[in-house]
Amino acid sequence: MPPTIMIAANDPNITYLLQRYAEESGFDTVSTGAGSDVLALAHRTHPALIILDCDLPGAAGKKMLHGLRAEADTCRIPVVIYSGLDEPPGDWDEEVAGYLPKSVMYDDFVAVLRHAGIHI
Repeated sequence: MPPTIMIAANDPNITYLLQRYAEESGFDTVSTGAGSDVLALAHRTHPALIILDCDLPGAAGKKMLHGLRAEADTCRIPVVIYSGLDEPPGDWDEEVAGYLPKSVMYDDFVAVLRHAGIHI
């Protein structure tokens, strides 16, 4: 069974694109569009990596990240931030494994997986 990448993104088009990239790279995917579902889904699926949209409804991205880091089952899962900002927020650097801009291309996706220690 291939490892799973969890995608927590607000925009269904972006979710679809990231799912395609993950599946083309040999991963299974699970997704949510609601911030309130992120922790529960991570507990249920034990993903190898989480892509977390900063703009999820129902929870601030930073709050979700802190929630993931506070739980024993999820604290070691690499989290990649997905954001419309030109640069990643500087105060997130130590807590995240990478950053994807909203205009993500496949090469960017693969590079951030490698940077996070996820082997393709």
